[in-house]
Amino acid sequence: MNVEFILGVLLGILAALLLNIGKGVQKLKVHVFLQGRRMFSREHRWDLTIWILGFLMTASAAVPYSAGLMLSKSPSTVSAMTGVGLIGLSIFAVLVIGEKLRSRDWAGIILVVVGTSILAYLGAGKEAQAKQFLDRSLVITVAALVVAAAVACVVAFRLRKLHGMTFGLAAGLSIGLAIFIADAGLVRSGDSLSGQFHTPYPYIAILFAATATAVTQVGFLRGRAVEVVPSVNAAIILTPLLLEAIIYRHLPPPAILAFVTVVVAGVLLLSTSIATRT
Repeated sequence: MNVEFILGVLLGILAALLLNIGKGVQKLKVHVFLQGRRMFSREHRWDLTIWILGFLMTASAAVPYSAGLMLSKSPSTVSAMTGVGLIGLSIFAVLVIGEKLRSRDWAGIILVVVGTSILAYLGAGKEAQAKQFLDRSLVITVAALVVAAAVACVVAFRLRKLHGMTFGLAAGLSIGLAIFIADAGLVRSGDSLSGQFHTPYPYIAILFAATATAVTQVGFLRGRAVEVVPSVNAAIILTPLLLEAIIYRHLPPPAILAFVTVVVAGVLLLSTSIATRT
């Protein structure tokens, strides 16, 4: 196995841990924003500081993500490492946030972790393929996904149904788009880490990452961390796979599609578990 690919995967795991646990820290203190301007007062300053720490953890994940993309040359594989990061989030949610996990929750978490880990393993055997795309096709595809996510979030917010899952998927879509668009910048720059900043792609990726942070906070206000974050992770994994198929014309083999189904099943278990609680 290629050493650079392994290093890319390890950096993806580091990024996933920062991303997942950082979101758990944000969930811990997200209600500070309901205080409005009072969140800057001495009474709430510590809560706000902890939330900012969580934000910095998630933001810092961009560095190992970018390096992992450059080394592995596979956005779908790097994004699949978010499943491993879910283990860290689950431990944090139970021990620190105090969320209670039932057998159905654990089953969903196991499905997401196993599915994403095997997706990464399957990705390790893929040979790098030439990537060619038209800017117009990328713009149209991204615009369609953004509009669909926005409509779904408005409906979920108004109906108060599947709130955590919907906003989690929307946030994950934004991060998945950020990862893919960052990879597009590398393609346009000839895989040059510094050269990509001469293209608009990394700046667009940063915008999507920032959007994901805001959307996640809205999801946290009504959803559990172990409901929102796995949905985020699933969308992070599925988005690059979808865009690789549409933009790069790289269709995933049946084995990968099978484990994508496993991941989606895990997310659905977690997202519907709250409706069955007594």
